[in-house]
Amino acid sequence: MTKCSFCGIEEHDFKGVHLIKNDGTIDFFCGSKCRKNALKLGRDKRRMKWTEAYRLSRAKAEADAARLKEKAAEVKAAKSAKAEGKVAVKAKK
Repeated sequence: MTKCSFCGIEEHDFKGVHLIKNDGTIDFFCGSKCRKNALKLGRDKRRMKWTEAYRLSRAKAEADAARLKEKAAEVKAAKSAKAEGKVAVKAKK
């Protein structure tokens, strides 16, 4: 099974197109849609919603946002505890 260089779908070796460049790198495209988006149109795979790279970058962004939201809640709790004169205790993970 070979993974498509653009969309990330795994296909058999005998399907699709193998592009062998002069520098020795091999790109595999599962179909003409992926080949045209990558080579002819020069599109970024992280911006196409149907690719695996988009889904991975989206999941990473959502995880970062959740982490920032959690940290902001901790800071807010620490500030309110400090305003009340209490000592804030950090929970170890």
